[in-house]
Amino acid sequence: MKFTILFFVIFFFVVYQVNSATLFWEAEKFTAKNGDNIKMLNVPYNALGTADQGVANYVISEASGNTFMGVPNDLPGSAGSWLKYELNIPSAGDWYLWGKFIAPSVADNSVFWGFDIADAEAVSADNDKVDIWDFFEAESLRVNYTTKWVWFRANSRNGAPFFPGRELDQYGDNPTPLNLSAGKHVLYIIEREAGVYFDSFLMITDKAFDPNKNVISPVNSKDKVTSTWGNIKQSN
Repeated sequence: MKFTILFFVIFFFVVYQVNSATLFWEAEKFTAKNGDNIKMLNVPYNALGTADQGVANYVISEASGNTFMGVPNDLPGSAGSWLKYELNIPSAGDWYLWGKFIAPSVADNSVFWGFDIADAEAVSADNDKVDIWDFFEAESLRVNYTTKWVWFRANSRNGAPFFPGRELDQYGDNPTPLNLSAGKHVLYIIEREAGVYFDSFLMITDKAFDPNKNVISPVNSKDKVTSTWGNIKQSN
């Protein structure tokens, strides 16, 4: 009986790994950058709050790899800084993009993002190439503001034409994916507001997986910004 139960557990785990491809990378492992407003920061970091939103100064005491990226609140936002991440997607299909952010108020809770665009198209604008990725922007979500790290699925402010998945859609049972071919792709994170910080990113083919409820560990990946789920599990 014990052998049967053990076999079932091992079999289930292997099937999950095969059917759920995953990429994970640290925010500081960017391929290229533009501008100086997006800073590489280390913990512990004394972050300025947003006084007019009732957010006092706070300390970011932990981050994956003890390092993270962000636009400090004493810098002007929307100056056009961006980070570029080159990704190698191992298999074609629907992929769900998550980012781990601190976004403590309505005044510092969004970035611009673009996928598979050119450097010249990575601008601080909501258009057909770049979208707004919101964090607790919807009125019903604002009670969740926090100075702690939270994983958010990629979303769209206006829903079209770049990415149709609006913020509230991404919290349901049928979130919008990126339908990708196997091979090379690029993600841009472009500043929009000061006071936003980001630590790491995750892409996964399992639409039900929630990194807020599961531990995602960093890996060291030589000359690459991405790693497979199997490599992540082996690093623990």
